[in-house]
Amino acid sequence: MLCEECNLRPAEVTVTTVIGGEKTVRHLCRVCMKKYQNGDMAQLMAAILSSMTRKSEDGDMACPDCGMTLSQFRKTGVLGCARCYQAFKEELKPLFARIQGRAQHAGRRPPTSPEELERIRKMEEVRKKMEDAVAAEEFEMAAKYRDELKALQNGKPQAAAQIKEENSDAQ
Repeated sequence: MLCEECNLRPAEVTVTTVIGGEKTVRHLCRVCMKKYQNGDMAQLMAAILSSMTRKSEDGDMACPDCGMTLSQFRKTGVLGCARCYQAFKEELKPLFARIQGRAQHAGRRPPTSPEELERIRKMEEVRKKMEDAVAAEEFEMAAKYRDELKALQNGKPQAAAQIKEENSDAQ
């Protein structure tokens, strides 16, 4: 997550303030926090108060499923249901970008296609054979299974099939 003040360095300090029952959380880097500790605390408070006034001007945008409003989300920091992500999509993008460094998902996704599920099943099968070969101290065969597993992990089923064929010929 990047510093909310400078947007340059990673945030390492969290400043939480509660004013009038409204909670505000700011994530700052050490440099910006040190700046506030050295006398610019008034500037920090002004930034927090201005972000709070922006939050109260969100209007009555609400999730069609659970009825949670955007201002309720900003107060609590918790969405009401899965559909809130779609309902508040445009408002959440800058938040995700600030927290995660990007607004677009870049991680792993659950497998969806039957081919992908079959590939995962094959990988588990080959991994088990490799472990069994290591336990039986058949290291050459284990190395061949390792190569087949790497080919499957890299999404190269043809190479994996060729290695598997060579393995069956060697047995």
